[in-house]
Amino acid sequence: MQSGTRTFIEEARRSQIVACAIEVIATLGYANASLSRIAKLAKVSTGVISYHFGGKDELIQAVVAEVAGIATELMTPRIVSQATAADALRVYIEANLEFMRLHPKPLLALVEIVTHSRASDGGPGPYAAQHEIAIADLEKVLAWGRRTGEFRDFDLRTMALAIRGAIDAVPAQIAIFPDLDIDHLARELTVLFTLATRK
Repeated sequence: MQSGTRTFIEEARRSQIVACAIEVIATLGYANASLSRIAKLAKVSTGVISYHFGGKDELIQAVVAEVAGIATELMTPRIVSQATAADALRVYIEANLEFMRLHPKPLLALVEIVTHSRASDGGPGPYAAQHEIAIADLEKVLAWGRRTGEFRDFDLRTMALAIRGAIDAVPAQIAIFPDLDIDHLARELTVLFTLATRK
């Protein structure tokens, strides 16, 4: 169903189903997040889910988009409001980890999807496109710092992958150590990549 043709009630129902999918995936794991379990939590039939999403693949894509949207809404205004690329990189790291602290269930659902979900046609998983967007956005911050002379000369994609890899390793640590000091970790990662990027 095209987004432009949906009614307010249809959009609300889709949002409800996505929220329930996040809850089920975060609580029971991706492998156990059947449409019937999601439907039961949403108090709808599996047919209603299929009507709105066409099947599990499309629903999982909607979950990824929802979690990415939550993160983007939190992070983007803070990053683009910075006066320097160095500050933008610092805020990028801090805001990513703050998202993890503030939104544990969407984060856990996304980790489950990234770890266990595969496209039914054998293609890239549902997070692949979003990951490329994240890398490209980070490359823009790094390119800004190279243009202004704040950052040294380095390969943009390699550095972006290194930063993103460090950030993406945090959820596994949170799962093992629920009392992990995320603020301390953010500070340490900021120092690490400030030293790695600065001229």
